[in-house]
Amino acid sequence: MDTQKSNTLSIVLGVVGIVISILGGILFGFIAALIGLGLGVAALILGINTKKATNQQTGNAGFILGLIALIFGAIFFIGCLACGACGCGSYGCNGIIGAGCQANSDLNSLSKDLDSLSSLFN
Repeated sequence: MDTQKSNTLSIVLGVVGIVISILGGILFGFIAALIGLGLGVAALILGINTKKATNQQTGNAGFILGLIALIFGAIFFIGCLACGACGCGSYGCNGIIGAGCQANSDLNSLSKDLDSLSSLFN
């Protein structure tokens, strides 16, 4: 692959990886974070190969963007694993919005249960 195309592709993959890692990790959780992680790795590899092919003259932007996408993807991926994406916890990792909706649903259900329980004692 031409070094100019490789450099451009590493930059594009890095930017897309960052956006998907952050927004996807927040909104959609585990799968989007994994995709962003993969795009970050691809951008990082292309950036390294471009730097090697041009004697360190180009490829820095793709390398740095890929590294940032890799870091954010890993943070959200590990965070989703911790919140129960593996199926171990009571919540699946649907991102912050999905988890917030699940928690809100659980609180509403608990409130109804408490109301029905209190009506037994009145």
